[in-house]
Amino acid sequence: MNRIGWLRLYRFGLRLLLFPVSVPLAVGLYLVSLWEPVRIMRLNTSRVGHLGVDAEYALSEIEKYGSRFRLFMVPSRVDLPIANRALVSLWRKSAACITSPIGDPLVWTVKVLRLDNRLIYRPPKGVSGRFNWGTDPFGVTADGAAHLKFHPRDSERALAQLQCMGLDMTKPVVCIHVRDGSYHAQHSSGQWKEPHSWRNLSIADFEQAAQLLANRGFQVVRLGVSTSQRFLAADEKVIFDYANNGFRDEFLDVFLVARCSFMMSTSSGIDSLSQTFRKPLYNVGVIAPSQLYIHRNVHSIVQRFISMVDGHRLTLSESMALPKITDRSLWSLKLGLQPNTSQQIADLAGEAAERFLGNWQPSNHQRELQTRFLALLPSEFRRFSIRGGIGSRFLEEHADWLK
Repeated sequence: MNRIGWLRLYRFGLRLLLFPVSVPLAVGLYLVSLWEPVRIMRLNTSRVGHLGVDAEYALSEIEKYGSRFRLFMVPSRVDLPIANRALVSLWRKSAACITSPIGDPLVWTVKVLRLDNRLIYRPPKGVSGRFNWGTDPFGVTADGAAHLKFHPRDSERALAQLQCMGLDMTKPVVCIHVRDGSYHAQHSSGQWKEPHSWRNLSIADFEQAAQLLANRGFQVVRLGVSTSQRFLAADEKVIFDYANNGFRDEFLDVFLVARCSFMMSTSSGIDSLSQTFRKPLYNVGVIAPSQLYIHRNVHSIVQRFISMVDGHRLTLSESMALPKITDRSLWSLKLGLQPNTSQQIADLAGEAAERFLGNWQPSNHQRELQTRFLALLPSEFRRFSIRGGIGSRFLEEHADWLK
């Protein structure tokens, strides 16, 4: 049996051993949740973005509206590397954090007792009731500095590690995260889920964008923990395949997003940290309306729906009328997708760079297209302040999408 097999066996044994302790604790937390919102989630890379934005919303709400504190139980995984205890300490400042091995048995017990929806998945009500969708319609995190702070000792260690990697944090840094087919293969109890999901893209499609950013003076860092492809554009001088070069750890993941100039992503969980630390986000490959995070500082380019019957490309209005989109529903609706090209991704990267440098000057035509885009959205999208939009060159190329 290999190390992973022994680890799984150890974790299962620990769950059984601590089950008598976890049951009353889970029931007690459920009773507390009737009055005070409670969130239970493992502290690991696949959830760190969700935890970050949840905690930041709670702290921002307290500051802006005087709301009651949201209690977040954040169990650490029993196999969390010792080097990443800094990540636990970051959350301990803003959340009730269970750092002992009781965390994993507690999550398991909650699922056994079928309290998942109340204690894990169900978002709290109130002002930030929609925060799990990342839309921030009330602008709770729009103003002011981030509340999650790094300890100077942890920051010093992170900077030293990144310097060893060759990254100069005094210069602009762009983080790129691309979810591919290996994500669910390694993060869903060893079972394949969505290996060919529409959310999975290829890092190769971002090579042109990385080169463009490097030519404009940015350093590019490719994030990731489960990757099936290496970043061939990486030279480990200004473009870094941090996901595979041996330097990554879970604390550095958070630190890099917190210190980057902006982030490019495929709507994966870690990009929620860009909202946590007030960083602009540029999403690629969006198809679901829930991913149009226009109330945040997010600009996106989308994958167009294409009818597999007659080849018709759906407009924005037709796309909004579709039911909830999943890989299965796409097939049942006989719809395909027109993926974003390397050039479209590079165009979005160029716009992001110009916005960061303060040189972005959209033309009148581009402004008109953005206005048309917003006018076509359902009224609920337009009830609150709009801070994001769609990539300008993408709209010029796909003007028929706005009919």
